[in-house]
Amino acid sequence: MVRSFDSEPPTFALNGRPIGGAQPAAAAAAHLTGARIVAIGEDALVIDADSGNLIRTDKAGKPVAQVAIGREAGLLAFDATANLAYVADRQGDKVVVVAVSSDKLQIKQTFKTPAEPFGIALSPDRKTLLVSTIADRTLVALEVTTGHERWRTALGREPRGLSIAPDGSRALVAYLATGTVDQIDLVETHRADHIAISSAAAPRPCRGKRRCSEGGSFARASFAVTFLGANQAVVPFQREVPVQAMDGRENTGSYGGGFESPVTQQVAFLGFGKDTPEQVTATISQHQPRAIVWDGAHDALYLAGLGSDSVLQLRSASQVGIAEGLTASLTTGKERCGPDGLAVTASGNLLVWCSFTRNVERLELVDAQGKLATASKITPGPSLVASRMSEPQHKGMVLFHSADPAVSQRGSMACSTCHPDNRADGLSWRIDQHALQTPVIAGRMVNTHPFKWDGTDKDLRTSLTSTMKRLGGFGLDKNQTDALATYVEGLPTVRTPSREAIAVGRGKQLFDSAELGCRTCHDGPAYTDQARHKLAGTLPESDTPSLLGLAASAPYFHDGSAVTLEALLRDRGAVHGMAETAKLSDAQVADLTAFLETL
Repeated sequence: MVRSFDSEPPTFALNGRPIGGAQPAAAAAAHLTGARIVAIGEDALVIDADSGNLIRTDKAGKPVAQVAIGREAGLLAFDATANLAYVADRQGDKVVVVAVSSDKLQIKQTFKTPAEPFGIALSPDRKTLLVSTIADRTLVALEVTTGHERWRTALGREPRGLSIAPDGSRALVAYLATGTVDQIDLVETHRADHIAISSAAAPRPCRGKRRCSEGGSFARASFAVTFLGANQAVVPFQREVPVQAMDGRENTGSYGGGFESPVTQQVAFLGFGKDTPEQVTATISQHQPRAIVWDGAHDALYLAGLGSDSVLQLRSASQVGIAEGLTASLTTGKERCGPDGLAVTASGNLLVWCSFTRNVERLELVDAQGKLATASKITPGPSLVASRMSEPQHKGMVLFHSADPAVSQRGSMACSTCHPDNRADGLSWRIDQHALQTPVIAGRMVNTHPFKWDGTDKDLRTSLTSTMKRLGGFGLDKNQTDALATYVEGLPTVRTPSREAIAVGRGKQLFDSAELGCRTCHDGPAYTDQARHKLAGTLPESDTPSLLGLAASAPYFHDGSAVTLEALLRDRGAVHGMAETAKLSDAQVADLTAFLETL
């Protein structure tokens, strides 16, 4: 099947002056940036997180070889000279090295990593492998032939995509929940410095001619990052406004308390030619921009929206004359693609990894003269591997990530907007005149009812229905609601960080002690009594949350008033009367924190 597409209404608007140069930046090797899919000439090599398989396809997208890596696998980097693929085994805490030939994939060796590797990239000389790990919040440098660790440096919460500059001077790491991108010096210090992603924007008109007032906006859900030459980089993200109103009035049932969508999709352009990095942002229509790739030969940048099921082309991407090119819808009939990876072929055409349908779509973007075309066609390949999910789970997964009017007003938000990677955006949203923190949902949805922070939703399906109302969607039918519930109930618990066993044991003794009384409310497999309690705070009653995945769920309490677990244990949040922790020593706080982070 072949589909044609042309330019659609504008989907790209710069919020300032371009920072590019008068000439295009020099093209760079693909192995400098980790991805779900890489091009081998006109063929593809893709890592499917659903099945955990690494698959090679031919030009038509048909499978020619595959090998099992591990479910929920992270990204891959490919050394085209040595014909070796390096794949992050997220659950196995290792990098898998795979020899790649025209008709065979063979595992050669594995390298141990800190807990939960995800991002991966090869240095320009292909001698060093960088790996970002989620649970242990670490960037580690490995020698490519032995896996020997050369150095490591600490990262922030929820690191994801990783890219290395073509000159080898720096690396960048993107984050889901910090509003920053880390710049790591690769020459001397190996230290990570934080660069705040700008989320400022001009006042927006609400309904009528009045203006929205906003309580601050935040950059969130940055899954990917890539360099455009040595001195420019691009980071797609979501701009979230958790508190907004119109003329001092609130629409009290919606997320953010306002009348317009509290989320916009943006991309940040970073320049490194000066001591302080330059930055300009642009608004895009690609919902949940999860994948990005730069075609240096044609200076074309491509961004894929997982929620909108579309791809945006930006021409002259590294230059001052950056401009919007083509936009492609990737939906085939009623099936959504779910673009989670992009790669540029040797001819300059685009390969899209469709994570929902598990196939490769080929976008022909270059004409017979080798120049960017003004129109093009899309050719979907066959499904490469079966999903490990049941049919209801898979249907729920697609609903969870889709920006659809049934879910939210005008399809402006999806469940995964606030729960990227089934986790949390780290924000407290204005809902029903209260500040309510986004909870982690992975591993917390079974036997933890009632739901919502005040415990007013008796079960999960009731909670999902009320959430759709708050999002302003026209609603899901019973089958859709059941499918969505089946998906979130099947999510695995968040991986825990590595902690010293002795400290964890001491912390468990404190948690179990009658003096602290933690188990009075937080007991059982999910560490909750499934009850509501009256505590000093802004809610009349608060539901006892599950403590599973606690290390990944900051900030804490229903209003997010305790920024860290230490702040919670030292009674520095807005909620009081939960436990007698004021008399704990510094060492006891450290031990109890270590234990809680392993739940």
